[in-house]
Amino acid sequence: MSTLLVYGIAISAAAAVLYGAFRCFGPRSSGVTLPGKIAPELRILTRTRVGVGRTLVLVEVDGRRLLLGSTRKQWSALADLGGVRAPGHEFDGIEEELLRASESARLRRGMRS
Repeated sequence: MSTLLVYGIAISAAAAVLYGAFRCFGPRSSGVTLPGKIAPELRILTRTRVGVGRTLVLVEVDGRRLLLGSTRKQWSALADLGGVRAPGHEFDGIEEELLRASESARLRRGMRS
C-alpha cells in the first residue's frame, strides 16, 4: 500500500471520529421553534411515585394541566385536567379523573369491573 493511501485513510478515520464526538458531546439545542412562534411553557407541578419505576406527574402546558403516567419504558397522557384553577383548588376533581382514566384503560384491555 502506498503511504499516501494510508495517510488518507487515517485522516478520514480521524475526521469521522471527531465528527461523531462533536455530535455526541457537542452543544444541544433546547428546542426547535419556528420564527415568530413562542415555545410552549412546560412546568412540572408535582410528581408522585406509585410503584417501582412508575410515576404520576402533573404538568402545566400553555395554561392547561395534564396528568401523565410514566413507567421505565414509556410515558402516557392519562387525563387533561383543563385550565388553571384558582389557588387552593388545583387538585379538585383529580380523583374523578384518575378513576375515569383507570376505567378507560381497563376497558381497552378488555377487562370488566
